[in-house]
Amino acid sequence: MENTLKYLEEWRDLASHGNFKLAENLYYEKLFPEVISIFCDKYQSEFSEKGVLISLLGFSPEPLILTARAVKPMHHFILTTEIREDIIDRIHNYLDTDFELVIIDSPDFQSIYKSLKEILYKVNTTNVTLDITGGKKSMVASAAIFGKDYRFRITYVDFEEYIKELRKPLPGSEILKTVYNPDLDQPEIFLK
Repeated sequence: MENTLKYLEEWRDLASHGNFKLAENLYYEKLFPEVISIFCDKYQSEFSEKGVLISLLGFSPEPLILTARAVKPMHHFILTTEIREDIIDRIHNYLDTDFELVIIDSPDFQSIYKSLKEILYKVNTTNVTLDITGGKKSMVASAAIFGKDYRFRITYVDFEEYIKELRKPLPGSEILKTVYNPDLDQPEIFLK
């Protein structure tokens, strides 16, 4: 994959030489805005109709931000098991739209099911995208089961290249995968 991000090599040099704080600052100030722009150019057209986005949040806000910027939801709900102010602040810095933070007590099926059901009661649309990139594995599994049952489009931010020594995806290699699209994957149950 050819990567033409302006600050990529500088970021990579800083990170690989242990200058993690400088690398992080460079990433969020210079590199990430460009990553967002490229990601949106690639995937925004897949979400022409404004709908609801439900995102699962763990410790990495970047995939959540990328998906939210591409989807441009009418309503955005973020489910998490704990609040980390630095992560919430980072999300606020990069999102154009407001969101509702939903704190769940436990990542078990019942808690996820109840929280997602409450969100469905609040919104008046069948156009729901569920981003399962973040969160604990039990949250992801529970949310995906619920999402399939309620005909959500389920997405996941993946990457084409990984920097093993930094344990991070190569910036600019992020891709948005549709894990499940009810209109394509099970058209026989299309109920509109």
